[in-house]
Amino acid sequence: MNQLADLIISKLEKKQQEWDEEFHSSIADMYGKEGHKEAFVMTEEEMLIGELARLQTILMIFENNEEYEKAAIVLSKLNAVKTKLRKGDYNDDED
Repeated sequence: MNQLADLIISKLEKKQQEWDEEFHSSIADMYGKEGHKEAFVMTEEEMLIGELARLQTILMIFENNEEYEKAAIVLSKLNAVKTKLRKGDYNDDED
């Protein structure tokens, strides 16, 4: 079950990356390639806050579907992000 949950989370993360790339591409088309880089530089803290929101949404979905093993894995990742934000440890990658 844990392997299945890991696989599902991995696929969700890949899909989120695809959506992020599509979004940035559409913004680049609107503002031009140069404007895109200047207008949408996010800090590590902002990226962590976005990741926190994404994980909370996924956690809520798993809990609502009573998929508690998957929810536990997401909760673990969510807590790691919260810890990083609390500590201000933005430049240390722990993947």
